[in-house]
Amino acid sequence: MDSTKSSLALKMPYVNGEFESVMKEMVQRRDSLNGEKQKDAETRETDVVDGLTTAADTIHHRGSAEKNKYSTVGYQRRTKQKVVTDFATLSKGSSSGVKSRTPLKQVFSSVVSQGVSEKTSEERGQLDLLIRDLEAFVVPASLKWIWKEESQGTVLENSWTDLVKSYSTMPKKQRHQQAALWEFVQTELIYINKLKIIKDLVIAALVHLNQHDFLMEVTPEPLFSNLPSILQAHQLFWQEVVYPMLQEVRITGKPFDPMRLEAGCLQFHERFFVYHHYCWEEENNLEFTRRQMESNPHFVAFVQWVEKHPQCERMRLGDMQAKPHQRITKYPLLLKAVLKETQETLAQQALRAMLTTVNSFLESINGSMQLKDEQLALSISAQRLEGYAVEGINDEVDKFVRDICQFDLTCPIRGVGRNVVRKLLLEENLKLRGRKDSKVEVVALLFSDVLLLTKVQKKAERLKVVRPPLALDRTNCVPLKDGYSFVLVEVGELQCMMNVLILVTSTTESRSTWVNTIHRAK
Repeated sequence: MDSTKSSLALKMPYVNGEFESVMKEMVQRRDSLNGEKQKDAETRETDVVDGLTTAADTIHHRGSAEKNKYSTVGYQRRTKQKVVTDFATLSKGSSSGVKSRTPLKQVFSSVVSQGVSEKTSEERGQLDLLIRDLEAFVVPASLKWIWKEESQGTVLENSWTDLVKSYSTMPKKQRHQQAALWEFVQTELIYINKLKIIKDLVIAALVHLNQHDFLMEVTPEPLFSNLPSILQAHQLFWQEVVYPMLQEVRITGKPFDPMRLEAGCLQFHERFFVYHHYCWEEENNLEFTRRQMESNPHFVAFVQWVEKHPQCERMRLGDMQAKPHQRITKYPLLLKAVLKETQETLAQQALRAMLTTVNSFLESINGSMQLKDEQLALSISAQRLEGYAVEGINDEVDKFVRDICQFDLTCPIRGVGRNVVRKLLLEENLKLRGRKDSKVEVVALLFSDVLLLTKVQKKAERLKVVRPPLALDRTNCVPLKDGYSFVLVEVGELQCMMNVLILVTSTTESRSTWVNTIHRAK
């Protein structure tokens, strides 16, 4: 636990039995306060992690592939940044829990009055039917998680001091360690129950509407991707890792043992692989939600019904969509808090191994997302291009050439692994100098391993490759004395010249950029 939380620790000497009752009350009050802060943070969840300084500070967000911009994670401390997109039209403080059609109509009418669209009587009638259908949807009395070991629902004690018998004689550092482990347990259960609300209330209500032919254009996947699979993974993590540790303390009264988390944390890659898909689709989910909120009054009514429902616990739709991202990036912080207060050598070694594995898992998410980003950008570039072709010899030869030579910009780069993707480094209008100083305008595209010279095909709005591609590993680039042009010499077998091209730029700065970038790419 950090220093602000630990400031509530008791500093009085321990006398057998004399201060025990007072001490327990004070420790419980402190942990209750910490618990309330944690619950409040879990409810709001407007920040991913505050103060996380591990290598996996932030999961990579997919950028615009068309602009070839990638927001990769880096190993720097991230400042607090709001990642929850606020799609709600009701304030959190106004949720009353009353399911009434009239308020929904009033709120929706305010959206209409702001210029969303003019509603015909038929459209208003459809909206009334949708709201009536939502009100008829039966929500279970309790959305808390119930499973075979806890048939009455999973409920935690108010504080770890209700379980650990020796709390009153513990040194200060061990008390802080136990509080940090309790936070791990407590926040895990809070998260599971939040996901269960999303699954059994929000997603179930949307499926209910779909079954009655409402909001057919909105299904659970574009909103929440594979969130049910994430819930299942965390329920299994609770049953196999967290719950056994908790039960051991309940039965024996001994302190929480961080070693009981080791096996589960070392299996993060296997247990939580489903996060790869969710994080990749997160930006699509947010964009889909934004479009629906702007254009679909039925969806607006559905979102407002959800956010107003008392069992939704004041969560907004943007909060719900951000929860998986927020939770998975919080594990390093939780483990670091335990490690900071742990003194046993073996436990320290185990916790460092857990941290390494969890950080490695987050880095793997970043890596896979960046790889997909690069593949998407390359695919977009490939769709713009029409390959180089030699035709007109005769029909037989032309057919033979077409069969064996098929232009494919997305094929793997020679000599490297499949995880290295061809990237577009430069694109600019240049002039190709021919004989007798004739010049032809071309669009030059420099990729990681190849240079393409193309011309615009106005009818198809595409680029056609007009010269054989130049492999950079066989090409020498030399600037010429005029300050604007450079020569490219492609060398083949036996050091024989295969191709010579002279390209002319518009400025000396542009020439320098091209020459330097080609050298770096080589």
